[in-house]
Amino acid sequence: MHLKKKLGQHFLVDQNIINKLIKNISPCEKDSIIEIGPGDGALTKSIIPYVKNICLIEKDKGLINDLNFILKSYKNSKVINQDVLKFDFNILECPFRVIGNLPYNISTEIIFKMCKVDNVIDIHFMLQKEVVDRIVSKPNTKVYGRLSVMAQAYFNTKKLFDISENVFVPKPKVKSSFLRLLPRKSIFIDNKHEEIFYNIVKSSFEGRRKMIRQSLIKYLSDNDYNNFNINPKLRAENLTVNDYLLISKYVSQI
Repeated sequence: MHLKKKLGQHFLVDQNIINKLIKNISPCEKDSIIEIGPGDGALTKSIIPYVKNICLIEKDKGLINDLNFILKSYKNSKVINQDVLKFDFNILECPFRVIGNLPYNISTEIIFKMCKVDNVIDIHFMLQKEVVDRIVSKPNTKVYGRLSVMAQAYFNTKKLFDISENVFVPKPKVKSSFLRLLPRKSIFIDNKHEEIFYNIVKSSFEGRRKMIRQSLIKYLSDNDYNNFNINPKLRAENLTVNDYLLISKYVSQI
């Protein structure tokens, strides 16, 4: 088994957990699957008999031969030896599902990347529990932040279950959770609205302890807040996802 600490690798070795993952993913014969970071193929081997095809995106060259061996009997399936952060998902024209046991050190970057990917049916990720709790958190909580707003703007998010650190080799220092993301449709009126939303969320949480009237001063005057019934004295963590969408829509139309 090849292990590279710098890649944040933790291989899943418990078949009972794998079976539970498969049950929640509920694969079927028409599915095209993209698996991010398949590692030694533990999940791959269990899911591929159920699906139409699978594409594995794996950065570690030392794992590629073993992954190709796993796929050798399955048509239209392949391994791509590439950093997922550099992979262009939008070259894939047909709808696809995404699964993966994400490296902890780049999991947040991958979530932000998936916000911009078209043709995704759904996403099932194993992530650090702390990250999943942030993704699904609600306003007015300590863990609610930029990641929460961005993920919930683009997806309906649901934490499915927690996963013990004991089912991985090497054993990580933290617990994991299994997350489902279902893309939301027609979120933005145009590209300008989307770009401004991104910038407003970023600006708001960069000044987390500031009132939004200060964090967003370059976008809005105090009088502007009357147009969407939001108190400018609130802080970033007090606003809902819909509040951010409303503010960004208003700013995009000024």
